[in-house]
Amino acid sequence: MKHLKQYLNETTFGQWSLAMFLMAVFSGIVLMIPFDVNQPYKAISQILLVNPYASWIRNVHFWSAQLFLVLLLLHLYEHFKVKKPVRLNHAVWFRLSLGLVIVFLVMFTGFLLRGDADTLQARQIVVKLTGEIPFIGNLLAYSIFGKPGSYQIIYLNHAATLTIISLIFIFEHSRKLWPEIKTSLFAVVFVFFISFFINAPLHDNIHPTVKGPWYFLGLQNLLHWFSHPRWLLMMLAFVMMVVYMTGSKRYSIYFPSRRLLLVLTLAYALLTLDGVFFRGENWSRIFPWQQGYGYQVFDAYHFSKPDFSSDKFAGVIATSPTIDGRQESCLMCHNNVDGFSASHNPAVIGCFSCHGGNPFSMNKKEAHEGMILIPGNLSNAGRSCGTANCHPEIVNRIDKGLMATLTGMINVDRYVFNEQLVPDGDGDLATLHHTAADEHLKNLCVRCHLGNEKLASGPVTEESRGGGCLACHLNYDERAEKAHAAHLNMPDDSAWLLHHASVDLTVTNNHCFGCHSRSGRISANYEGWHETTFKPADVVGIPGYRLVEGSRVFRQVQDDVHHAAGMDCIDCHTSYELMGDGKRYQHQEQQQDVACSDCHTSEPDTINPLQLDGESAI
Repeated sequence: MKHLKQYLNETTFGQWSLAMFLMAVFSGIVLMIPFDVNQPYKAISQILLVNPYASWIRNVHFWSAQLFLVLLLLHLYEHFKVKKPVRLNHAVWFRLSLGLVIVFLVMFTGFLLRGDADTLQARQIVVKLTGEIPFIGNLLAYSIFGKPGSYQIIYLNHAATLTIISLIFIFEHSRKLWPEIKTSLFAVVFVFFISFFINAPLHDNIHPTVKGPWYFLGLQNLLHWFSHPRWLLMMLAFVMMVVYMTGSKRYSIYFPSRRLLLVLTLAYALLTLDGVFFRGENWSRIFPWQQGYGYQVFDAYHFSKPDFSSDKFAGVIATSPTIDGRQESCLMCHNNVDGFSASHNPAVIGCFSCHGGNPFSMNKKEAHEGMILIPGNLSNAGRSCGTANCHPEIVNRIDKGLMATLTGMINVDRYVFNEQLVPDGDGDLATLHHTAADEHLKNLCVRCHLGNEKLASGPVTEESRGGGCLACHLNYDERAEKAHAAHLNMPDDSAWLLHHASVDLTVTNNHCFGCHSRSGRISANYEGWHETTFKPADVVGIPGYRLVEGSRVFRQVQDDVHHAAGMDCIDCHTSYELMGDGKRYQHQEQQQDVACSDCHTSEPDTINPLQLDGESAI
């Protein structure tokens, strides 16, 4: 401990930052070999999947670079906490001040070379911001970031131009080419160690939360508040002026400048922490106690570790499809599954877009961590069916539709139970309590709302209730249904995984029957089934009867004229009725999209109720 304490007293953050910078440079040179600048995102996904040694080098490059920046800032604090002027001439101090901008650009261009959703957004922001610089903005933006969609200039600047300039500035300041041996060894051991256990982040291009690198989030926060980016440019120019003034030899200038810089740094640190921990999808504010906090803030990145046995899949990746600009681990193993509709073919959308997990790990446990067994329930629809490349507009409106809220059913039931004066109101499932009406609803009707979870795999049957998107769009073909039935009898059998259910637009009357064969029995009546009071044993072998749910006995009578004509429920009850249109309605007739009069334009045959007998008038 004595030697360690002595070493810590003798070394500086500058020595450590130099060691980290050189480690980032050398690891970056090695990383250039497997990297493909024309397809950076795909190249990195391949490195993570089947090149564990390159993945480890990438981790070394990433963590040494992040630690370099942190240690550099601490090294600046080492200089500024001394109540003496900086012993450098103005030209050298100006170059060092400018060097902070160069260091930021080195870090930022390296971040952009990931090519994922985070970098695409950050690149647009910085190119727009740079373009606002008077006279030279557009030229400067092109010189640093190149043309949209191309990474050639970014790669050249990161790997050569900006790195060389940074080396010149650093060596001019440190007066040495290599840090102390002890510092170098400690730095190498530390970074190598953490690189074995934590992969550098990579966005999956599906998660809705998109952010820049941590040191950029303060700027994103400021841009979110400013009405025009030039205000931010003026602020950055002011900060650079303050940095330069800290190098003055006059106490009346450097002392207040350093204090001001400390205050600005602390303020920026708070903005950064806010961006890291309290900003979610679309930069909306979110707190740890709010629902979905963990998913929005942390789940966009998959911090697994290099799997040094994954190189055995190197031969498979050549035939694996490219999904959203990358390749994913799921299709390395599950590459011969059938049953999908064309629009949900894994060769097009992959497996991860629906089931989640970790698409960048070939380790079975890590790849399956956080998976969604049954995507499409409304509780996970935003993370599966409703992601940006799929159906976000539907997921955004379905929660407001009557089949999800049951507002009309709840209010009418409370009205019948004399618990409210009128059958109107804003009551929905979240307002249910323990009154007689609400208990009646919970015991019967509300089990059928779309938000009711589908908890087990399997086809939609007459016993199905809810299931979100799957309530209407899930279909099992004969092979998938047989394989699933066999799996239920033999849980260890994995053959059923080869025959996937289809998620498609084939919405049959059978999808409606489970929920709508109760209450008003509209599905049953439509097909010509009348529920009786018979017991199952009473109708054994008698034609014209059917059992529903194993105990309910229905008798075949005349079906509805529309059913007889071959029409299905979905022909009249369209998507905007079933999934809502984004507005909240109190009753079914208000959300109606297709009315009888849309087809039957002639005057209908009517009868006065007084002409009916007593039973018919009821």
